[in-house]
Amino acid sequence: MSENSWTIYTDGSSQGKRIQYKDGWLCERGGYASIIVRGGTVIKKLYQGFKRTTNNRCELFGVLEGLKYFKTPQTITIYSDSQYVISSIVNGHAKKWFEQQDFSKKNLDLWHDIIDLIEFHNVEFQWVKGHSDNEYNELCDKLAVHAAQCLNLPEDNEYTNRI
Repeated sequence: MSENSWTIYTDGSSQGKRIQYKDGWLCERGGYASIIVRGGTVIKKLYQGFKRTTNNRCELFGVLEGLKYFKTPQTITIYSDSQYVISSIVNGHAKKWFEQQDFSKKNLDLWHDIIDLIEFHNVEFQWVKGHSDNEYNELCDKLAVHAAQCLNLPEDNEYTNRI
């Protein structure tokens, strides 16, 4: 990895009661975290909680907000413990959903923004096993859980407006 490249660790969390609705499950609250690292130094910690969201949406928010941090094109490696995120990107599914405007797929609003940012930056995705003593993944998990447990969380409006 070049000294000019960046690393982002991301995670999502869901907390509280799960509520079933016609298309799946909704969590009472959730949170995401992104940790931006360069040269082994944490540069920025981003995290936010939402009420009425899903774990997968929080995983995607972690990726999205990490990428949005950069205003000019960068070389970035993103580490996530979410197979949903990694396999959807690496196997080209997310880009296909986006290009075909496949509204049967969940979270297309977030995938749209992520795909745009992946094309803006030079991004590589790597899977990291969750809860396996990876310092930054563990910190991301703690921040995502903390964010989900905060009071007065905003609603994930894009999601709740659809359901």
